[in-house]
Amino acid sequence: MKRINCLLLLSLISSSLISFGQESPETPVKRIKISDFILYSGLSFERTNLGSFNDFRELAPESELLQNDMSLINQNQGYSYLSNGSFSVLLGIQFSDKNKTRYKVNPLLRLGLTYSSGSRLSTYNYGEERTPFDTLTSSETGNETYIDSVYAERYSMNYNSEQILLNASLIFRTDHEARWSLFSGIGFTAGVSINSSTGIHYFSEDWKEEQSTNEFSVNNQPRDINIIDDEYENFENKTNYGFSAYIPIGVDFRIGNKKEFWKKAHLFYEVQPTLNVYTIPELGTFNSVNFRHGIGVRINFN
Repeated sequence: MKRINCLLLLSLISSSLISFGQESPETPVKRIKISDFILYSGLSFERTNLGSFNDFRELAPESELLQNDMSLINQNQGYSYLSNGSFSVLLGIQFSDKNKTRYKVNPLLRLGLTYSSGSRLSTYNYGEERTPFDTLTSSETGNETYIDSVYAERYSMNYNSEQILLNASLIFRTDHEARWSLFSGIGFTAGVSINSSTGIHYFSEDWKEEQSTNEFSVNNQPRDINIIDDEYENFENKTNYGFSAYIPIGVDFRIGNKKEFWKKAHLFYEVQPTLNVYTIPELGTFNSVNFRHGIGVRINFN
C-alpha cells in the first residue's frame, strides 16, 4: 500500500513539473485600446473668401447700413489674410494584430473634438470723393500748394463662425521608442457651427489734403480730419456646416528618460496643410485652403 501511495505521489509531482514547464498560451488582447490622451492648440493662416455687397445683404437683410447709397464705393478692395484659432481634445487608439496577440504601433487612430473659430467670408470696401478747395503760392519759391477737400467712406464686413467638429486622423510614426520621432498621416473633420454671425462696420470722414509740388517730390499731407459717422451692426445667422481634409506632419519629443510619468509625457509640434469646405445656408458652398500649425501635449498610457 505504501508503495502504491509513493508511486501516486511521484506521478502527481511529475505532472505538476511538466505542466509548469510548458508555455501557457497567451491571453488574447482586445481589438482596440485607448493608448494616448492628446491636447492640441493651433493657429491657421488663410485667405478668407471674398464676399460682395449682395452676399452680405443676403446674410444681413435687416441691415440699415447696407441700404445706404453705394455709388461712391469701389467694391472688393482685396482679400483678407486672417489668423483663425482652434483647440482639439483627442484620444489615441491602437489596433491589435490579426491574431490578437499584441497592439500595433502603426497606425494610431486619433479621434476627438475640435473647436474652431474665425472669419469665413469678408470684404473691405473704400471710396472717396475729392474736390479742389484752395491753391496757395509761395512768395519766395513760387511753388504751388493745392488743397483738396476729401470725403471718404469705408465698409468692412465679416461673416464669423464658431464650429464644433468631429476630428479623426490616422497617424504613422517612426521609432516610437526613440526620444525624438517624426509622424505624418491623413485627417478629416466634420461638424456644425454653434455660433455664426455677420458684422458690418461703416465709417465716413472728411479732411483737407495739401498737395505740395516741386521739381523733386510731391507731398500729400492730410489735415483737419473730421469723423462724420462710425457705426457697427451685428446679426445672427443660421447654423452652417464644415468639412476639411488635412495632412498632419510633425515632430514628437518624449520629455523624460528616467521617471515613469515623464517617460509617458510628450510634446509635439504639428503642421496641417488643410482644404476646407463650408456650407453657408444663406449663400451656398465655399472652400478655402489654409496652413495650420501648433503645439500639443500627448500622454501615453502604455
